[in-house]
Amino acid sequence: MTAATLAQFRSAAARVGWRDPLTLTVIAVAVVLAYLGIFPTAMLLFGSFSTADLGQPGEATLANYVTAYTDPETFSLLLDSFVFALGASLMSIVLALTLAWITVRTNAPFRGIFELTAIVPNIFPPVLIAISWTLLLSPQVGMVNAVLKSAFNLTESPFNIYSMPGLIFVEGLILTPLAFLIISAALRGMDPALEESARMLGSNQFRIMRTVTFPLMRPAILAAATLNFVRALESFDTPAIIALPARIEVFTTKIYREALAAYPPNYNLAATYGVSLLAIALVFVYLYRRFTSRVETFATVTGKGYRPHTIDLGRWKLAASAAALAILVLMVILPVMMLFFTSLLPYYQVPTMESLEQLTLKHYAYIFENERVYRAMGNSLFLAVVGATVAMFLAAFVILLVIVVIASPALDNVTELLWLKIQDALGV
Repeated sequence: MTAATLAQFRSAAARVGWRDPLTLTVIAVAVVLAYLGIFPTAMLLFGSFSTADLGQPGEATLANYVTAYTDPETFSLLLDSFVFALGASLMSIVLALTLAWITVRTNAPFRGIFELTAIVPNIFPPVLIAISWTLLLSPQVGMVNAVLKSAFNLTESPFNIYSMPGLIFVEGLILTPLAFLIISAALRGMDPALEESARMLGSNQFRIMRTVTFPLMRPAILAAATLNFVRALESFDTPAIIALPARIEVFTTKIYREALAAYPPNYNLAATYGVSLLAIALVFVYLYRRFTSRVETFATVTGKGYRPHTIDLGRWKLAASAAALAILVLMVILPVMMLFFTSLLPYYQVPTMESLEQLTLKHYAYIFENERVYRAMGNSLFLAVVGATVAMFLAAFVILLVIVVIASPALDNVTELLWLKIQDALGV
């Protein structure tokens, strides 16, 4: 394409403003994103103020909000939801910060393996991790409880997964990998000159961590904590497996009870709780954006390729590796081993020596013989590939428009060339 042709196109686009390639691209992307994001939110909001079912014409009303917030259980619901989300978020930050510091900033043995293993839980659906921990810590049939009762002659199970602490514990483990990725990236990108300056002034390692490292890490820690708080607040997998049997009500289980478990289902009341959950989540998403936007102020992440200072732990190296291994045992090893062991049993039972004699591969044989399993795998693979591709395509367009084209008008030739190619292909 010659410069003259491009100049003619720009001149024609200028005469017809709405056909400008940049304008058309922005409109197209905005319409798609609005349909995917704003339309469902609008339907949720409409249903919460309507007397008719979702999508049906009805009269405007505040009755759904009156019903929701005059219910005495609503305040208990709010408290339990905040306790659950806050506890899970704080636990994930403590575990992630410990693991990230050991693997990135110390000379602990096997830290490379620990760092790689820490992201493995992202592969597993949260519902599987929740199920594995119910099989481990159930007061009736949990493996850990059975082993401890047998070893110490206990009459009652020492752990009960069907409780608020159990709910927080499992969700905290599920959220730890995301917090680890955020915090470890900030630790790895930190300017070591700041710590070296403190070291040259005579500060010991503990004081450097307290006065330099962790203050510099504060935006990343707050961002990870806020993001995990929102994720826990909107989580349904873990509450569905643990909270429902324990009769612990959080926002997502309340929505489930009103929309699906009730007869007849009350979708309008479920939408009301959904709007409340959305409003709370948006507040914390705003806080997350504020925290991440201030990262440059603390000079922890820049465009330079820094190599963070490695701390020599001396005789404490093995202790640090043991701490990292203990965290990974909880996050990865125990849940995976429990799922694998259960898959070899003909039916789940309390682990005993007799149960080891009943191990079988018939469930794996069923997977390879059943056509529905192949169809399910195919559908899952299709959704994963297509969903990821479409998401990356939309994200790339948004980045192109917001960062490159809009921020640098001189580079809007990119969209013009794209639209010219499309018009040439269509013969327009």
